[in-house]
Amino acid sequence: MARFLTEERRNKIAENIVANGSIKVSDLMEQFSVSKETIRKDLIYLEQSGIIKKSHGGALSVLERMERPLKDRTMEAMEQKQRIAEYAATLIDENAIIFIDAGSTNLCLAKLLYLRKSLTIFTNSLSVANILAESENQVHVCGGFLNATTMSLVGFGATSFLEKVCMDLAFLGSSGFHGHHGPTSIDFTDAEVKKTVIHSTRKNIVLAHSAKARSTAVVEYTSWKDIACLITDTGLHDKEEQSLSRYVKIHKVDES
Repeated sequence: MARFLTEERRNKIAENIVANGSIKVSDLMEQFSVSKETIRKDLIYLEQSGIIKKSHGGALSVLERMERPLKDRTMEAMEQKQRIAEYAATLIDENAIIFIDAGSTNLCLAKLLYLRKSLTIFTNSLSVANILAESENQVHVCGGFLNATTMSLVGFGATSFLEKVCMDLAFLGSSGFHGHHGPTSIDFTDAEVKKTVIHSTRKNIVLAHSAKARSTAVVEYTSWKDIACLITDTGLHDKEEQSLSRYVKIHKVDES
């Protein structure tokens, strides 16, 4: 029993550090009600496993050493985006074939999947690929030319690659959907990639912070009828939820 609890605690510590980037020893002691020596041993074990790097008074995720081109956007509404990603991760079965789109919320999801195994992951996001490169999942990156704003690959190279694959689940981003009948994208080339993914995937899900209901972009890349679920946070206003729920199933995650 003690061994099971130790393994469970270490798994939880690893998930926390990978998801949040860093953590303090004092916080871990309080969270798990164990001694400083116990946490020290846990961190040594996780460092030897290559998951974390010990720091003064705590630990850092190995992913923190990677380039983070979407850093500014990733820091906005971080807690809400993290909760959205955590719920999205529960929808992914073992050995699933999935697509992860570009965007800050999808980066949170990619971090959570770093500790998963046996997934086949397609992406057009260089940031997502960078995070998952050393995971025990099979990662495929499409071709195309680089959109420097989103750090994603778009254009014919991307669409011609993605139209040839068949995926179980796609997690898509959105630049907003106010005034539209579906999620939007910032430009036509990115929208074409998303359209291709939707046609190649059994179930498509949009991950979006609630503020996206009050923002918009030029291109509506699909209608809500092609989206199985919108995962967002509780910041969605009542009128916004009433309007959206006529067209798409909504799951609101509780930040608490």
